[in-house]
Amino acid sequence: MKPDPYSFAHLLPDTPRAQGYTGRGLMYRHSTASVSNEPATEHHRTHSDAHCIAESQEARNNPVYALTLIKRNVPHQSGIEQLTGSPRHLSRYTTRKMEALHPGWELLDDDDKNMAAFRYSTQNSDGNGYTESLQAAGEKLAQYIEPMTEAELQALIWRTTQRQNELQTPESVAQRMYEAEEEKRRADEEGKRQRKEYRRRYGA
Repeated sequence: MKPDPYSFAHLLPDTPRAQGYTGRGLMYRHSTASVSNEPATEHHRTHSDAHCIAESQEARNNPVYALTLIKRNVPHQSGIEQLTGSPRHLSRYTTRKMEALHPGWELLDDDDKNMAAFRYSTQNSDGNGYTESLQAAGEKLAQYIEPMTEAELQALIWRTTQRQNELQTPESVAQRMYEAEEEKRRADEEGKRQRKEYRRRYGA
């Protein structure tokens, strides 16, 4: 167990989320992408800045910094822009560990600090908490994901139904049969080639 000064309590969610940050983010991206007749700003007017930042791919890539921006009440447009242009931020725990472990840490720029922390994590069973802190930050972001609106829910249902219908069209069925036949043909040709090569090398 890590000592109290190195606790991740400030990053952990207050309550469990059954669907998790990844699942909920994917649902939102699928639903909003399918609303073709809704203006791009409608989603942002419906949801808070914190939600719009938390559900973004930029936040998933840089969750520690995303939490910082949300806590500062940064507008989502500015927040996502800052996330896009920023190296991945490290947790306080990882930073303290690397300050003690890596000579010259204070001389590195943010990109090199992230890379050094990542390398240490992969080589030392996450002894600096790099991976654990990113996962905890991602779970904390899940608290800011708001319930889907009725329009988003209907869009998700419509998109799912459309995909199921598309899979059953004669064209789709014929395409899958053609691809299966092509795959079998390629496998047969590869088998013949290998048998021919074997006979060439070792005789019949």
